[in-house]
Amino acid sequence: MKFLLGGVPLGCDNIGDEAIIACVVRLIRTLVPGAEMTVCTRDRENTARLLAVQTAPLYGFPPDPRLDEFQAFVSGFDAFIWFGATGLSDYPGTALPLLARTQDAGVKTIVWCVGMDDELNPAFFRVRGKRRMLLEALTWLSLGSFDAVANQEARLLAQARQSIFKTLAKCQLVTVRDPESARELGKCGLDNIIVAADTAILQETATTLPLPVIPGVQRCGFCISAQRELKQKDQLQELWTHLLERPDTRLVLIPMNPKTDRELMGRLAAELPQQDRIEILDSSDPATVQACASQCRVVVSSRLHLLILASNVHVPVIGIERGSKIRNWLANFHDVPAGTVYNCDFHLLYKRILGFLETSAEHDAANIVPVMAALYHRLNEAADYLKATLLE
Repeated sequence: MKFLLGGVPLGCDNIGDEAIIACVVRLIRTLVPGAEMTVCTRDRENTARLLAVQTAPLYGFPPDPRLDEFQAFVSGFDAFIWFGATGLSDYPGTALPLLARTQDAGVKTIVWCVGMDDELNPAFFRVRGKRRMLLEALTWLSLGSFDAVANQEARLLAQARQSIFKTLAKCQLVTVRDPESARELGKCGLDNIIVAADTAILQETATTLPLPVIPGVQRCGFCISAQRELKQKDQLQELWTHLLERPDTRLVLIPMNPKTDRELMGRLAAELPQQDRIEILDSSDPATVQACASQCRVVVSSRLHLLILASNVHVPVIGIERGSKIRNWLANFHDVPAGTVYNCDFHLLYKRILGFLETSAEHDAANIVPVMAALYHRLNEAADYLKATLLE
């Protein structure tokens, strides 16, 4: 059997997305031994080498969407498995045409373990430029009795939700990674959605530890995303400085985008004292990132998938919200973020970090293990549906 896998812009320096695709490929090999898989990615050579798969162009994404070519290409497969992060709410203008073209080609469409933010990407559903000026003028002419901007944006969202319903209703299987995403799809009129978990919970850990083992040292891992940048950078630097004042504490910077996150955090850390106790992970391998997280006593991140990789190795996490996906992950642990990238409570964040540093790792792991077991159970149940759908 031949399966095409795609969804988010793979091969674009997002370690979380690469963790997902590696885990999806491994899962399908377990479910359907001998299956041939082709992955749509921008980094075709490395993906083919690392995952032992065929590769295809990153259809649907700029600069060359090639949707007409995609429909002809996908017709040679038994199923198109669309997956990944919050791609459906982040890139509806890409996701829906890809799925629709696949359906037009008579090929099975499967939406696998996606997440949905609590709003569709504002970049596509906010009125801007000259159109906004015209609508604001119309609102003014109505003396404020009719909000033309809000009305137009509501229409755009309604049309998008209608398109989501129309396309996903034709899919042979739709699974999401959390109950919150299922509720968002419910707003589009969809039911019969299977709640699974993020496939990255299957990520394996590298056997070689990337950081030196130093007895008596407690490491605090951080990833601050360069997307939707943290506004209070000076307070972050103050927090890092306070942590470095503790003689047994080291700061570990774990970029989930090895280019942009690394540049941002490296620049901020370069202004701090105690440079000999600041470590920056230099790897884009998800297994190595997870091994690095295992060497930390606590991990703080505004990137979802570092929180997931740390949880995989039973390390406590603290999230800084950058969209509802962070909040949704922490809800598994009956926890909430320490704030958002626009307004983070650094006093609370420091207090929570110290709380983990002053308790035992065994105590914290005992709280994480049953949560991850429940997520594995949900994912395994969804995998049974996936296998049945692929083999029908």
